[in-house]
Amino acid sequence: MNTKFQKLARKIAKRDKAVFDTLLEFEKTKRIRSKTRLNFTIDKNIAQKFKKFCRNSSYNMSAKVENSIRKLMEK
Repeated sequence: MNTKFQKLARKIAKRDKAVFDTLLEFEKTKRIRSKTRLNFTIDKNIAQKFKKFCRNSSYNMSAKVENSIRKLMEK
């Protein structure tokens, strides 16, 4: 027999799968991961220069890319 809670959980899972998946992940790991891994290809020379730039400047490469994407989308 389905309880009200189960019905509500199914409704939420259909409406907002990402949130529901995050809650399931938290239940398993006790951590909430708000980031996702992406794979894309860029010019080898640019990648090497960017890696060196970030290392010399003590920057996190992922944070720099994320901020650049955010700024691009704000325009």
